[in-house]
Amino acid sequence: ISTCEEFKLNVTTLALNGGEDYELLMTISQKDYDKIKGDPNFTVIGYIKEENAGANLVLRNDSIVELKSRGWGSKED
Repeated sequence: ISTCEEFKLNVTTLALNGGEDYELLMTISQKDYDKIKGDPNFTVIGYIKEENAGANLVLRNDSIVELKSRGWGSKED
C-alpha cells in the first residue's frame, strides 16, 4: 500500500484490474464466512450486497467503492 501512496495509485483499482495478481479475488456466500475466517490462505477484503445496490465493493470500514469494468492491457495506448 505504501508504494501505491508513493505513486498515487488506487490500491482497489489495481487489485481488481491489475495484471500481476499475487492473490486471486473471489466471492463466497456470507453464510460460509465462518468456514474461512482465520484461514491464513484467505484475505477477506469486503462483501457483496444485494443486486439493487449496484456494483460496489464494501470494505471492512464500510466505505463503498464503485466497481467499473476496466479490463487490463500490457501496453498503454
